[in-house]
Amino acid sequence: MVELDGYTVVPLRTAPDAQHCHSIYMREHFIRLMDPNKPKGRTLFLLNVPPYVTEKSLKTFFSQLGTIEAVEFAAKPGKEETIKWYEHAHEPFSNAQPPFVFKVAYVVFEKSSSIGKALALKSIDLFNSSGECTIKTGMELWHEDYEKRFLLNAEKTKGQIRKYMIAYDKRERAAAEAAKNSEADADGWVTVGKDGRNAGFEQKESVINRVERKLASDKKTKELKNFYTFQIRESKMQNIVEMRKKFEEDKRKIELLKQSRRFKPF
Repeated sequence: MVELDGYTVVPLRTAPDAQHCHSIYMREHFIRLMDPNKPKGRTLFLLNVPPYVTEKSLKTFFSQLGTIEAVEFAAKPGKEETIKWYEHAHEPFSNAQPPFVFKVAYVVFEKSSSIGKALALKSIDLFNSSGECTIKTGMELWHEDYEKRFLLNAEKTKGQIRKYMIAYDKRERAAAEAAKNSEADADGWVTVGKDGRNAGFEQKESVINRVERKLASDKKTKELKNFYTFQIRESKMQNIVEMRKKFEEDKRKIELLKQSRRFKPF
C-alpha cells in the first residue's frame, strides 16, 4: 500500500493475474461545507476512476467492508458536480455515462468503521471468486456504448422527444418573458436575466442611429485640434479662404443695394 499527499494508492484489478493496472487514489471525504449526501466520517472519496467502472461494481466490492448507502460519480470534485453528472445522464438523447472519461466516486457507508477498513485495502478487485471480470471493458464496452446511441423502442423514443420538447418550450417561454420585460437603455443595450437568451444589442433603426450619433460625437470630442504644425497651417489657410469668401459676398450685397437705389452710406 502506497500513500501520496494524503491519498492511499491502490491498483484496480479486473483479473487475479493482472499486472498493469490503473491506480485509484482513496481518502476519507471531508470538506468545509457540509453535504448531507456525503456525510463526514462515513464517505470514501476515490480519484482517477476509469470510465468502465460502474456504481454497481463498486457497491458490490465495498459491500464486503460494510453496508453501503450510496455510490455516486462526478466529473470532478465539488459539491454540485455530482448533481451535474446525473443531470447529464438523464437528459434526452444523451448517453448515461460518457465513454472514456475518468471520474471521481463517493462511497457512503452506513458505519464510520468501514472507512478504516477501505483505506487498509491492498487493491480494488472487480472480479468474482472464479476470476471472471464483473464489468465490461474493451471491445465489449465499445459495442454496448455504440448500441446505446440508437433508440429502437418507438414508445421510449416518443417519451424522450416529448420530454425534450417540454423543456425546450419552457426555455423559450422564459426567454420571451425576459425579452418582453426588458427595455433598451440610451446606448441600446438590454439587461436580461439568466434565463434570457436574446441578451445583447437591440437592432432597431432608431437605436442604431442614436448610437452612431453618439460615436460621432465622441470622436469629435477626442479629436485634437491645432495640435500639429500642419494642422495650424491648414487652419490659417482655411480662415483666409473663409474671410475672402465673406468679403466677396459683402461686395455682392453692396452692388445689389446700389442697383435697387436704397444704398445710403450716410
